[in-house]
Amino acid sequence: MEARTRARVAQVAAIVGVGALTVGSVVTAIVYTGSAGEPYSPLNHWVSELGELSVSRAAPLFNAGLVVGGLCFAVFVAGLAASVPGRSRFAWAVTGVIAGVAGALVGLFPMDDLRPHSVAALTFFCLGWLTVALASIDLARRRDPRFPRWLGGIGALATGFFVLFMASLFADTRTTGEVLAAPDARPDVWAASVLEWAVVLSIATWALATALAWMTADRRARAARDGVDGGLRPGTARA
Repeated sequence: MEARTRARVAQVAAIVGVGALTVGSVVTAIVYTGSAGEPYSPLNHWVSELGELSVSRAAPLFNAGLVVGGLCFAVFVAGLAASVPGRSRFAWAVTGVIAGVAGALVGLFPMDDLRPHSVAALTFFCLGWLTVALASIDLARRRDPRFPRWLGGIGALATGFFVLFMASLFADTRTTGEVLAAPDARPDVWAASVLEWAVVLSIATWALATALAWMTADRRARAARDGVDGGLRPGTARA
């Protein structure tokens, strides 16, 4: 696969993956009714409760979104790593592909089967933020004009949210035993679930923003080349 095609596949994969996750989450949340008759709220529900088959009415839609989103994340990170030089890219390429596959497995093993679900989910969280952090540092260090340095700010947010999420996860008494199980007593605002959503959203935002910045830079580069090939200097119009 030539470089241009590989780049386009990666860019489109990020957009499709984030779109699938967004649609699956929003639609499922709208029709959700919990075991206590409550509506869904990211303020006090785990992300994966949307995919709990025994509770969530549209769980298959959400789980399908996770599968598509996870696999697309793996494709995107692999394509992104292939577009830059250096050995350091191999580290975050591997973590990104594994994180994406783990994200897809979260959809294949919903909360009804909690043990494999928890393994897949924690693998995604641990390697997902690491991928974003390592890739952000690598891209910022290279100063590649295709990837503006502000993308590193999103990576920093994802890293910070993950650290806070893990701290809240293991410090909260509601998460004893199976840490990702739904709590018996659900507070109005639960820091662990809010931070879990923050991690997911920041990783998705980084992937989408990186893909769009990359796509925009490629389009500008092609337009500049087309202008030169057509006998024009960039920024010059025909009379």
